[in-house]
Amino acid sequence: MVLQRKIEYGKRLKKCLQDFTKILVINVDNVGSKQLQDVRVALRGRATVLMGKNTIIRKMFRDMIAAEAPQAAMLAKLLPLIRLNIGFVFTNGDLAGIRKEILEFKVPAAAKANAICPD
Repeated sequence: MVLQRKIEYGKRLKKCLQDFTKILVINVDNVGSKQLQDVRVALRGRATVLMGKNTIIRKMFRDMIAAEAPQAAMLAKLLPLIRLNIGFVFTNGDLAGIRKEILEFKVPAAAKANAICPD
């Protein structure tokens, strides 16, 4: 039995894929919830940030590819990227500007034990 929240998440993802023409894939390892919320507030009205549920994202992408949706080629290219802590930023605006604005929220973090230095 599929939970209602998973169905709602799938609908939200499908709506974003239909409404927006550009997607930015973001890595959110070592990103705090407050930092992510600040990004969402800054992008409000110009972009939508969608996080989590990799299994549902993969399933929706595969279903849309099988149904030969208009964006099937793009989804096939994105499918291998869906792993670990990633999110999507959907927009119809300038991707470079959105990326630059997201990077403004990048903050230095203290080193943690057993952590590998990110690039």
